[in-house]
Amino acid sequence: MVEILVRVFQPHCHYTDMEHISDHDLERYQLGRVVGEAELAPLEEHLLACPGCVERAEEAAAYVQALQAAIIMGNFDLE
Repeated sequence: MVEILVRVFQPHCHYTDMEHISDHDLERYQLGRVVGEAELAPLEEHLLACPGCVERAEEAAAYVQALQAAIIMGNFDLE
């Protein structure tokens, strides 16, 4: 049986009205898909100042690693 994980974006705001990094962008970051300096620099700067987003980034990293491991292991029963 294949379990499908769905990640839902919930906008979060700092007390300074600065938006937190979305789950989608955290996943893209962990996959190395955020490459442009204009997008990468503010994202990494935010991670330096926001413990909440760091925690969510670590969760995203674990999620991405689990998916990558599943792909490598294979043996999917799709029927």
